[in-house]
This record gives sequence, C-alpha cells and structure tokens, in this order.
Amino acid sequence: MLGQPTQTKLAAFDEIPIIDIAGASDPAQRPELVKRIVAVAEQIGFMYVVGHGIGDDILDGIFEKSRQFFDLPQSRKRQIHITRSPQYRGYLGLLEKGDTDPTFKGNNLEAFHCAEELSADHPDVVAGMPLRGPNLWPDAPEGFRDIVYAYYARTFQVGITLLELLAEGLGQPRDFFSRHYRHNLAQLRLLRYAQIDDPNVELLARSHCDTGMITILTQDDTGGLQVLNKAGQWIAAPPVKGSYIINIGNTLQFWTGGRFSSTNHRVANRGGVPRFSIPFFMTPSYDTVVRPLGSENDPAAPTFHVGKEMVATYRRIWPSAAA
Repeated sequence: MLGQPTQTKLAAFDEIPIIDIAGASDPAQRPELVKRIVAVAEQIGFMYVVGHGIGDDILDGIFEKSRQFFDLPQSRKRQIHITRSPQYRGYLGLLEKGDTDPTFKGNNLEAFHCAEELSADHPDVVAGMPLRGPNLWPDAPEGFRDIVYAYYARTFQVGITLLELLAEGLGQPRDFFSRHYRHNLAQLRLLRYAQIDDPNVELLARSHCDTGMITILTQDDTGGLQVLNKAGQWIAAPPVKGSYIINIGNTLQFWTGGRFSSTNHRVANRGGVPRFSIPFFMTPSYDTVVRPLGSENDPAAPTFHVGKEMVATYRRIWPSAAA
C-alpha cells in the first residue's frame, strides 16, 4: 500500500471506550452516536461496540465450534488447507507463511478463513475475479458451516452499520463506503493462538496495523490484546462480555487522509492456555480504487487498488495455491 497519511488526531488515551450502537436506527439518537464514533475513530482508532444485536448465544456458539475445529487432528484440518484454495480460504497451520517476504517468520497461531460464499456460476467467479469464490468447509465438527457462515453474515451487517455511521460523521452520504461492497473481500478468521508457557516469549502477535477498512473482533476471556497510544504506552483492551472490538485499518486511514487512526496493536503472551479470537476484516470490493477524501479532482493524488493490494498482501504472508 502507498505511504499512509500522518494520523492527525491520535491521542494519549488510557482506556478503550465502550459505545452502544443500539440507537443507530433512531433518528433522535443517531447524530450524537455518529459524533461519538467519529471522535473515537480519530483519537483512538479502537472501540468496544455493544448493542449490535448479536446475542451471547451466537458469540458463545462460534467460539465452541472454533475450539472443536482446532481440536481436530492435523490430518483432518489439512484436508481443507489454504493452498487448496486460490481465494486463500480454509485452514492455515501454526507458523505457516508465504514465500515472498523472507523477513516474515509466521505467526504463533492456527487459522480458518472464510469469506462470501459464491457459487460456480456467480458472475464474479465466471469472470475470474481474484479472491471471489467458494469457501473450503471441513466435514467436522457437526454444524460448523451453518454456524460459522451465519455469524459471518450477521457480522457483515454490523460492519455495514458502522461504515454508514462513519461516513455520516465525515459529512458524506450514508452509503459513501458501503456502496463499495458489491464485490467485497470481507474475510472472517477463526484463530487459535498457541499455548506458550515460556516467560521469555512476550508476544503472540507482533505490533501491527490492520490492512483493511475496519476490523470487527470478538475475543475469548484470555486477554492479552494491547493498543499503542500517542504517548507510546501500551493500553490493555481486555475482554468485555458481549462486545465487539472495532479498530480502524490502513485503508480507512488512507481514505480519510489520516483523519481516522489505524492504530498499532499486539497480543501479549499470557501463557497457561491457548487464546481464541475471531477477527472479521471489512474489506471493500476487489475493484475499489481508493483516494484520500478531498483529492477527487487532483490527478496527482495517490491512489491504490484494493483487490491488487490484498492479493499482494495475502501472497506475501500466506502460502498459496497460486504461488
């Protein structure tokens, strides 16, 4: 991705705020909600969201299916290995990595990836659009596909609601961002971080910013997520029952000319037990071309193509059927 604009309003925050979005459909409550979400997107780049309409039974259910899947023997999980999918769907093993970045050592986690399910006769598939196609589903545990994909669909709608609120806060039409999701590359990842009891291993995930628009995360009760503030302090983002953690990604920071903050975060090693988390990456359509707000009439303004950037990123960090 092209160089990121400087964050203009990142603050030395000391906690991650909780925002209730239950009033998003109420015209009387929406303006104040928009104002608050935009302020957090500018100053922190991270927020807890409650009132999203996804019940604890659904959140607990997908964690249970995630645990059951990762407990399967390696031979079963690797039947749907990511290298079997040109769309980077399926299972990714511990410390596995791509071939194009020799500095990347892989992550201490296992993953399952899925995205929008498309049939063989869908126009995007027929046209050969990269990253658009069918998922790879395991044959166990029972009910895995139905529960995981139902969660995907519900979380995607939460993402659309948040993007509409953010667009309004920028003084743009409500669908300014969401109109770019017809051929979306949104991706759900089920993650199990390895149990590492070595006290010399400080991190399960190194400091990084996310690539896409927003990330919608739910995490188990293990903890360890930390967010970097403007003062260089790591601020804890502990589990909050029934919440999503939302963070701004590099694409949205770029699109807003640095007004919204894509904030560095990491996962500290707590030891003792594996850590489960479920991030949902709300990435726009493959063919979306992004340019900073206000530069629409400037032919010299920097731009990037979302789909090409995502293909390059995935190829760099993950093994691929296309590599």
